[in-house]
Amino acid sequence: MKLHPLSAVTRSLQRGVLAASFVFFLFGMANVAVPGAAQRTGLILALLPVAFLLGVGYQVAYYYRFEYELTPDTLDINSGVVGRTEREIPYRRVQNVDVTERIFHRLFGVAVVRVETAGGSETEAELNFVAADEARRLQTEIRKRRAAARGETRTADAAAETTAESPATPEAGDETTAPEPRDTAGQPTALFSLGSGELLVLAAASFRSASIVFLLVGFPLVQDFVVGTVARYTGIEPAPGAVTSTPDLALIAGIVGIVLAIVASWVLSALATFTEYYDFTLGRQGEDLVYERGLLQRYSGSIPTDKIQTLTVKENVLMRTLGYAGLSVETAGYSPGQQNGQGGPQAAIPLAERDRTLSLARALEPFEDFEFTRPPKRARRRYAVRYLLVVLALTGVFAVIARVVGNFSLWFTPLLLVVLVPPAAHLKWKHRGYDAGEEYFVVRSGFWRQTIRVVPYYRLQTVVRERSIFQRRLGLAHLTADTATSSLLGQRDATAYDVDDEDAQRLYAHNRDRLQASLGLGE
Repeated sequence: MKLHPLSAVTRSLQRGVLAASFVFFLFGMANVAVPGAAQRTGLILALLPVAFLLGVGYQVAYYYRFEYELTPDTLDINSGVVGRTEREIPYRRVQNVDVTERIFHRLFGVAVVRVETAGGSETEAELNFVAADEARRLQTEIRKRRAAARGETRTADAAAETTAESPATPEAGDETTAPEPRDTAGQPTALFSLGSGELLVLAAASFRSASIVFLLVGFPLVQDFVVGTVARYTGIEPAPGAVTSTPDLALIAGIVGIVLAIVASWVLSALATFTEYYDFTLGRQGEDLVYERGLLQRYSGSIPTDKIQTLTVKENVLMRTLGYAGLSVETAGYSPGQQNGQGGPQAAIPLAERDRTLSLARALEPFEDFEFTRPPKRARRRYAVRYLLVVLALTGVFAVIARVVGNFSLWFTPLLLVVLVPPAAHLKWKHRGYDAGEEYFVVRSGFWRQTIRVVPYYRLQTVVRERSIFQRRLGLAHLTADTATSSLLGQRDATAYDVDDEDAQRLYAHNRDRLQASLGLGE
């Protein structure tokens, strides 16, 4: 089977423009390196359409040479014009089948299908693009055949175990039964849908770190805004550069700029969250959680429950005040919904009442109620000293600026933050802790954005105990329960921060023993 004809049209135009742009770039470089090259305008005018047609022709040939087929055991994809590539993807290795429909796709009734395999961090196969109905059919068929393939594997394994454990000749009257794969041919069983009120709360409570880029450009924009506002309401037209004419005014304008930039970033975050999670639905089909979401870009995917490594309950200050929380999961290898092969947590429930969120989380992993143990109180003193040093360092920087620039009477402004150091240290200490149960290791961290991470012992890969030179002095340590997740670079797994060193040693041994027991290696 072939891709949608519109794929040939759009990608041919893209490849043609790219080829023509490359020729134009080479001509520009030659114009700089070779004197007189600019006089050969006729040559460049002749080469541009030739390059465009070559790019279009190559992509058309690629379209006709691209084929995919669903065989009984594999998804086969053949592609390539000069070099031929043939791929066979076994259904039992498929982890997720994503269907993405952007605005352009929805206008023309097409979609992009991405197939991810277990253990991979990048897209294994991409059909860009096919008809929307064909995309749904492929998604359904691959899920059904994957479930059947995995069911046959489990049946064969169970039969082998039965043969190994049972006598060679069965007794009369004995019956041998094999487990049957869960039926996935029907429609998913609805588990959760995001209501309009919950969607508005989610949008209002969201702040995306990517929107912080407005802080980098906020000051010049805010300067013009402040100048215009002053002129409009007072009739006084400030001179150019008056807002930043002195260090004091520059500091005030900078603070106002940061505040307004944060507000603008929050508004954009709310709009992005609203469009992303509009009409969010979650269901269960076989052993997978399946979901759909999106207003401008419609997205559907699945979360294989047998690959879930960690459950994370998230709530920021506003959500916690209103009694809401969200649930995200991390899977081994690829995390569905992440773009460009990037891993990370995937939202199973963007936002719901906290009890409802915990109820679904317990349906995935039946953990008990949390009983957190906080870090020792000397850890709170450590946080206070750390925050105080930051305030003093910032004050020192301002003092140096005042001495060098002069006319900077507000250099002491950071010292006003000293009164916030004790409550900040206390809140950080209060919202950290751990719970080492019989089956799960749970950690909590964060005040503004609190996360509770639930790690089953049978999912542990390693247990890491680490201490800095300052922690050794205070008898503290970090304990990290590492799993086979695909977290972004630099992101920690479930970590209990600033635990008493003796408790950290005990937890280290406890987690290791529970891992051995879950693997059947204990005594």
